Amino acid sequence: MSTSAGEGQPIPGVPLPGGRVPTLTYPAVGATAVSVFRPEASITHLPVTRDQVVAVVESINQPQISVPGKPSQAVRAHLCGVRNPAGTFSIYVGLHLPKSGENVVYVAEKAQLTVEEYRAVEVEGLHFLESMGFMLDNLNFRNLSPEMQEQTFQRIPLFHPPRPPAPAATPPPSPGPAAQPDLARLARFLASI
Repeated sequence: MSTSAGEGQPIPGVPLPGGRVPTLTYPAVGATAVSVFRPEASITHLPVTRDQVVAVVESINQPQISVPGKPSQAVRAHLCGVRNPAGTFSIYVGLHLPKSGENVVYVAEKAQLTVEEYRAVEVEGLHFLESMGFMLDNLNFRNLSPEMQEQTFQRIPLFHPPRPPAPAATPPPSPGPAAQPDLARLARFLASI
């Protein structure tokens, strides 16, 4: 497999001589649009291994988003680049809805991308998220140590089946009628002092 793709750019996630894994660079602003992202209800998460993950870009804020059919809520977002077994790449955009614990996964119009197509579709995914109000941070996933990659992989909801949200804290029970006699006794006791 080659370590460069068009215009001398390294392939994302493929080590260069010496073992360094290149970081992703983005084409100039104004690149031609090549893809549209659409929600894919049949995908609840990405059943991939850590080694297949090429890139992870995550939101550093949680804007209020209204996803059709879901209550409006503050959501987290991730753009994930994945290397497929056939040597192609795919890019997914995931919105994590904390109220329900589910992911809404968006896929690019073209699911299997060549190295040359990857960069342009990744930029489109970034623009898609930014248009919803997300501020994004590239985690440079492939440059992290294996331990940090695993920790990052485990904390990102897009890589796991939906998890139910943590139960809300229940308020302590209010004193009911059974507690009234105790209160009356306490009042009589205090009055006698």
